Amino acid sequence: MSKKQIILIKISMLCGILGPVIGFIFITCSIFYSDWFNWTNNWLSDLGGIPGNSSIWTSRGITSIIFNSGLIISGLIGLFFANLLRKLKILNNRQGKIGSFLFMFNMLTLSFIGIFPETTGYLHTIVSIIFFFLIALSLLILGNVIRKSSWKKFGELIIILSIISFCSFAFFVIPRPWGNNAIIELIPIISLSIFSISLGYSLFKGKFVLISK
Repeated sequence: MSKKQIILIKISMLCGILGPVIGFIFITCSIFYSDWFNWTNNWLSDLGGIPGNSSIWTSRGITSIIFNSGLIISGLIGLFFANLLRKLKILNNRQGKIGSFLFMFNMLTLSFIGIFPETTGYLHTIVSIIFFFLIALSLLILGNVIRKSSWKKFGELIIILSIISFCSFAFFVIPRPWGNNAIIELIPIISLSIFSISLGYSLFKGKFVLISK
């Protein structure tokens, strides 16, 4: 393996940590500029724009710009990390490859949420539902594979995170008497972040073996 390849792999490992951190920084900054935002009356996506507004990416001014660009950047960083999962020896089997592919597609849909904010209508709703559903599904598959290895406890943790995400996902598709709720969205997002940061850190520390090719 060349020096350039090693550097790229190290960067990809760090992306697992940086992706969630950068995403939360952008979200926090966009909330800072939004005195109207309410955790129990708004979705996080409300920061990205107003439904039906002709200004697709700048519906709420600087708030929309920060929020939407943050999701796009975080998703792209996540893609670098997701691509690295395909090179993990522990995931070098059919189920592991499926989980890695779904996780990669999950990161892509994260960027799509920023590219297609609420101002785009149903397109935004579709990519958002896919994103939250894939969090739970990809973590469940990846956790099940890792659970069967020597990293059983880590795999079990991932499965627990996926179950929590699946439970929260129900609130996106059933009627909610209390209205929108950004807190519900945070549950799967935090689950995804714990997985990404934990695995990224473990990879950087050399706790998982890569396929040597």
